[in-house]
Amino acid sequence: MANNLKLDGATHDIIIGRGATRVEGLEYTAQLVKCRLLAVLNEWYADPNIGLPWFTDIMVKAPDLGLIEGLILTSIRGTPHVQVVTSIDLNLNHGTRTLSVTFEALSDWGIINSSVSLGGN
Repeated sequence: MANNLKLDGATHDIIIGRGATRVEGLEYTAQLVKCRLLAVLNEWYADPNIGLPWFTDIMVKAPDLGLIEGLILTSIRGTPHVQVVTSIDLNLNHGTRTLSVTFEALSDWGIINSSVSLGGN
């Protein structure tokens, strides 16, 4: 079973020191999906195809919500151990320049319910 270091829920940083723990199963898969959604396309040298085009296609003046939903669905579905996305909701707030993504997906270990936000002033 795959596992990894647990990330801080607010900052997404690795927890260092005595608080460091590992995650596996459902928690690992949920964390992996969140990391992939927050990653910017081409930002990771080991695999430049991971991530989303946040600054070229998503957080633009006139965003195409259909395109954005498709990109996000593809990213979630392409995450290891995700079987199917059962629901997704996008909320674009033009005033705060924030995109919130709420989704539910079935993984090898159960149901993931999660939200991810990007942007802000």
